[in-house]
Amino acid sequence: MRIVYLVGTAGSGKSSLTAAYTDWLKSNEQIVATVNLDPAAAILPYEPDIDIREYIDFEKTMLSHQLGPNAALIRSFREAVREIENLIDDVAELRADYVLVDTPGQLELFAFRREGRELVKVFKRFPSVLVYLLDPVTSHSTRLFAASLFLTTSVYFSLDLQTIIAVTKIDAVPRRVLRRIKRWINSQEALEVDIESKGGGVQMLITRDLVQTMHEIGRMFPVIMLSAKKMLGLGALHAEITKMVGEGEYELR
Repeated sequence: MRIVYLVGTAGSGKSSLTAAYTDWLKSNEQIVATVNLDPAAAILPYEPDIDIREYIDFEKTMLSHQLGPNAALIRSFREAVREIENLIDDVAELRADYVLVDTPGQLELFAFRREGRELVKVFKRFPSVLVYLLDPVTSHSTRLFAASLFLTTSVYFSLDLQTIIAVTKIDAVPRRVLRRIKRWINSQEALEVDIESKGGGVQMLITRDLVQTMHEIGRMFPVIMLSAKKMLGLGALHAEITKMVGEGEYELR
């Protein structure tokens, strides 16, 4: 069994990719299970095999403790993770080839809080990989792209998982934006030139220095361009995942 965490900012397409990758795996005769870790998810494009909403009631938590939405999310996630042993047993009973973990819309809830790290630590008994979804809609400028690289690296350091960057929703942005992002990914020099062309100042200097560091670190992160809606790039994503979990010798049935 291999664990695949889908992590990214709100709206980056985590649930959509979970649904699409599930369908792709099933079409290739793989046994796949899905886990929803978002206690506030209203509608999902797939039917989760394990659902955190069955362990905790977000609305009830918010009302009974008189909390705002963000505080209720934190408390709900914390209380659900207390059931981690039951969660592990439930996952193990699925006997799946791949378990896709759809993480909360609020990135920090899973990636930067103790409960998320505890969950990842316990599940490391299984081969695990993290797919970070980079949203091109919110990464179209040099500074936004640099910020996205920084966030990706921060998640990597926090969770200590092998990481793949998936540039999502490639069907939803103009081709010129995708060409620009591809150029920035492939060439640190191209990104630095574009940063400097936007003007000087302290922010430019910080951005340029960040980019130099992030590109050095980011060389270990494979980058895949994909579209869950159009089912594009899923084969390439799967190839990188199987490499990372050390089972490249396994072929699809």
